[in-house]
Amino acid sequence: MEKLEYAKGVVFRREPAGGILFNIDTGDLQVTEGVAFGICDMIDNGKDKEKILSELRKHYPEEQDLEQDLDDFIKELKEKGALV
Repeated sequence: MEKLEYAKGVVFRREPAGGILFNIDTGDLQVTEGVAFGICDMIDNGKDKEKILSELRKHYPEEQDLEQDLDDFIKELKEKGALV
């Protein structure tokens, strides 16, 4: 079970058309929409990687590369300093 947490100073905010990841310390801003919004929202609600993957599989059963796509997105968020 891989726990996912936003880095200190990173805030996720829901917006009508998606969400925003904002780093208070650096001023970096990332807009999230669609699946990325859903993933960020689940992280914000304390879901671990396995639960997020399970939810994605329910919503996108035809997608074969969900785990790799999720891993890539998590890696991207970590590289940008949004996740610890």
